[in-house]
Amino acid sequence: MKNWSPWIPYPRSWISAIFLCLILSGLVKGAGKVLQAGYYLSQHLPRLDAMFGVLAILSPIFFIAIIHHFLNLLLDVLLPNNELLKLDKVQGLNPGLISWWKGLYSWLVIVLATILTIGILDILLIEVSSVKYLYNGDRRDLLLSVTVIVWVTVAAYLYQFEHLVKRSVVATAKSQ
Repeated sequence: MKNWSPWIPYPRSWISAIFLCLILSGLVKGAGKVLQAGYYLSQHLPRLDAMFGVLAILSPIFFIAIIHHFLNLLLDVLLPNNELLKLDKVQGLNPGLISWWKGLYSWLVIVLATILTIGILDILLIEVSSVKYLYNGDRRDLLLSVTVIVWVTVAAYLYQFEHLVKRSVVATAKSQ
C-alpha cells in the first residue's frame, strides 16, 4: 500500500463503509425499538422521553462497539496470525477502547455520510432525473442505488481520513 494514492480510499476503507451500510438497517431498527420502549415508558413517566431520544440517537455507538469486539474475537480465532488484527487485539467479553472508538467513529461516519449524501444528491438530482430514460425500472430504485453508491463512497472517504490521521499520528510518535 506504499504506492497507493492517499486520495483513493484503501480497500480496508471500502470494506468498512460497505459493512457499515449493510448493518445500518439493523442499527436503525434497534434504535427504533429503543424509541418505542421510550415512548411507552414516557407515557407513564413523562420525563423519560428526552432521555430515550438521546439513547436512541447514541445507541448505534454501543451496538457497533459490541459488533466490532465480537467480530474481532471471531477473527482472532479464525485467523490467529494475521498482521492486521494485531492492532485491534481484543480480549474478554467487554469491548475495549478500540471497539468504543470504532463505534463512536462509525456513528460519526453515519451522520456525516448521510448529511453529505443529501447535499451531493441535492446538487446532482437534475442530472440523475435527466437519464431516467436509460433505466427501465422504477425511478425510485435508480435513486436508491445512486444514494447507496454516494453514501458508501462518502463513508469510504471518511474511513480513509481516519486511516490517514492514524498513520500520521503513529509516524509522529515514532519520530519523537
